[in-house]
Amino acid sequence: MIGPLLQPGYFWGGHDARHSVYFLYEFDQAIQDGVWYPRWSPDFAFGYGYPFFNIYGPLSSYFGEAFHLAGLDIVSSVKMVFGLSALLSGISMGLFAKRLLGSAGGLIAALTYVYIPYHLFDLYVRAALAESVGFIFLPLVLWGFYESVTAPRLLAILGGAVVYAMLMFTSNLLALLFTPILGLYVAFMILSFSPLKIKNLLHYAIAPLVVLLLGLGLSAIFWLPALLEYRFVRVDQWIGGRFAFGKDFVEIFQLFSPQWGFGTSIPGPDDQVGFQLGLAATVLFIFSFMAVPKLPNPHIRRTMIFFQVITLLVIFLMTPISYSVWKILPLSSFAQFPWRLLVVVAPFISVLAGTVMVGEKNSPPSLSLVILSSLIILSSYPYIKAEVRDPKPTEGPVSQAALFRFQQSSDEMTGQTAWTRTIPNWSTLAEQVERGGQITTKVNYTALPTDNSVGVYSMEMDSVHELLWVGTEKEGQSVTFFIPYYPGWQATIYEDVGPHNGNLDKSVGAVTRIGKVIERPAISPTSREGWIVVSIPKGSHFLEIRFQDTIIRSVGRSVSILSILLFISLLISRTYTNKLWFFDKLCDFVA
Repeated sequence: MIGPLLQPGYFWGGHDARHSVYFLYEFDQAIQDGVWYPRWSPDFAFGYGYPFFNIYGPLSSYFGEAFHLAGLDIVSSVKMVFGLSALLSGISMGLFAKRLLGSAGGLIAALTYVYIPYHLFDLYVRAALAESVGFIFLPLVLWGFYESVTAPRLLAILGGAVVYAMLMFTSNLLALLFTPILGLYVAFMILSFSPLKIKNLLHYAIAPLVVLLLGLGLSAIFWLPALLEYRFVRVDQWIGGRFAFGKDFVEIFQLFSPQWGFGTSIPGPDDQVGFQLGLAATVLFIFSFMAVPKLPNPHIRRTMIFFQVITLLVIFLMTPISYSVWKILPLSSFAQFPWRLLVVVAPFISVLAGTVMVGEKNSPPSLSLVILSSLIILSSYPYIKAEVRDPKPTEGPVSQAALFRFQQSSDEMTGQTAWTRTIPNWSTLAEQVERGGQITTKVNYTALPTDNSVGVYSMEMDSVHELLWVGTEKEGQSVTFFIPYYPGWQATIYEDVGPHNGNLDKSVGAVTRIGKVIERPAISPTSREGWIVVSIPKGSHFLEIRFQDTIIRSVGRSVSILSILLFISLLISRTYTNKLWFFDKLCDFVA
């Protein structure tokens, strides 16, 4: 499964392989600047910057950063995350399926999940790091909510909340696609597990509701700003043109075709990639219709029937005949490609594959278990390959200059904020780096008066702030920065208490004396580029611009901190009791 990751080199030609590398590169820049929760990516859009991690789940980048800080380079760190995502996804599925179907069923489900073609497609063709990591959490989320309904207890509720929060942190799109189905899953379990009385229904609904609310609370630092500040970025390049919804449905025959390749999805049935369910998964899914009625536990039997219905429903939504249904769904523009739903199918069809082994003894492993396990691996073995090669000059080796060249050559990672009317295809900042220099300031000196009536000296700069000395004897002057405006950027004017004798180097010490805050001027964007413009007062001052938390981000952070404190207090309480006291109180209230 992870063989291609163990060989030297990297699959630079994968669809998102370069994105995964440069996402981590940008994430690391912010961490090195002391930003523990990055939101702004300074080198996106040719050095102008973009609030990428404010709207994109950061968990896979945190995993990669841990390996990078441990001593691995950026590319090796990304490969480590890919490899661990594959291994851990098998473990998570095995544990969940074992809980329902026993050890033999758990093994078959885990192997099916790991080797299902779309999982390999995500790893080695798409090279989609966040979605690959998301494979870890889908079975755990299903498990957490299952336990919250069937056997509500403190650890089950806390565990379910954590894994749901981690899914949200990993991929908000995947969480968005999966949560409605999760809601149906919970509703079905409640209805099938309890008598049809309002009191009983509410009783069984409390625990999964706590899981959901606590999970949302733990991840509020991410999803709340992502949801409410999403409107401040331009989304036309994500949902328009080639990415417009409606042209990439999967034809029925493609679900069973052995077609495989490293091309991209194209409108129509002639894709040079594979969108198959997988031979083993398909055959075992068919056999599940004979195995499920024989399951001894009636509740698990009903759960497996639900999994079968959901599998068929999601397969239907991937095909062209479902277009009229998608037209009324609010998620269509975000889904972009219906074949993305293969990631949603994977956990359900994999658990169903394990039903064929229920009742099998596996100590020692039976011959049928060994044979079936081998066949699952062999059925997908031809797809365990990657196009490992050296990076082209427009891709790497990993550096700021290579990042800019990749952006220009592919028109990727060039997102803009809502205040930008003209999308650039290069910049003077990128040109400066391409020529061997460094970006030491984001000040647009060409926007300063030509009569030298405004003096500007950049004293320090990192990914989220820049400090300048500014001086002018004229009223109504301003400084423009090569940074597109986005909520959170704030400007501060400080008093210059001098004397500095012409030396503004902050590292020298006392010669540079920054006084008290004089004012916090408003920021205005330029009409076309959306660049930050800050008015400066007459005289000698210091000007700082800094990307800070908005009220929404502060609220999200506070909710997450409070949720963490609640989580810890409940976990500690288990030392004294295994009962969830507030759960019992709620049940009493409902009764």
